[in-house]
Amino acid sequence: MKLLLLGTAAAEGWPAAYCDCPVCSHARTTGGKNLRSRSGALIDDDLKIDHSPDTILHMQQARRSLAKVRSIVFTHEHADHLFATELKRTTNLPRDLPPQPNIAIYANTRVLNLIQNAFPNPLDFRLDLKPPLNPFHPVTLTDNETNLLPLPATHCEDALLFRITRHGKSLFYGHDSGLYKTETLEALGQAGPLDLALFDCTHTTRTDVAFKHHLSIATALQMIEKLRSNGAITPNTRLIATHFSPHSGATSHDHLQSLLLPHNITPAHDGLLIDI
Repeated sequence: MKLLLLGTAAAEGWPAAYCDCPVCSHARTTGGKNLRSRSGALIDDDLKIDHSPDTILHMQQARRSLAKVRSIVFTHEHADHLFATELKRTTNLPRDLPPQPNIAIYANTRVLNLIQNAFPNPLDFRLDLKPPLNPFHPVTLTDNETNLLPLPATHCEDALLFRITRHGKSLFYGHDSGLYKTETLEALGQAGPLDLALFDCTHTTRTDVAFKHHLSIATALQMIEKLRSNGAITPNTRLIATHFSPHSGATSHDHLQSLLLPHNITPAHDGLLIDI
């Protein structure tokens, strides 16, 4: 299983569009891994996680396509994760191309309603809306090879985290969320060891905010320790931090590396490909 992280910034992006602070200015000047777009990921070319307003840019930068995507899984309805009307791009294809397979859409009720409102006839846009995801109720995707365990996030109403299993490998897609709910931690422990765990790190070094909806490095470490204690994280689990804000203390990708690598956590960057 291969996970491609397409966007690794919080909602404002890094640099933020309306900001000329030293951090955002430095990112524009230096470019490279200091330029971060909004959230999105791709697993093995056929499973998309979230569909942000930056999706087309993601695929251009990665020099990849979404032509093989057969399922899209949504974490929640915030605009940096769901730009519903952009799903019409699924039909921007040559007119002489034979009809393409539908794309299964897995999400909570709130996300499904937004998509349904944007597309009264979703199948006209190849969007096959599946029954709403419910926390702790596992789902096998249409490929019959991928198992999805939705878990409640500490974020907006009904936001979800995911434990994804495919070909004997498992990953935890752990953002957006503040401190994980007890039942989420317990379910991850009961499900067994993870090969990869990915954590929200929006607030990086900040300590002056209430961590209700996102994590910092310090609070991510707290969650990692809890998952170590219940066996979900082992010495073989790869740890990734993502969803960074430019206004939270860390000043660059190099700075993030200096803060995270001592804890054996890799700071994600746009285009990071992980072979699990």
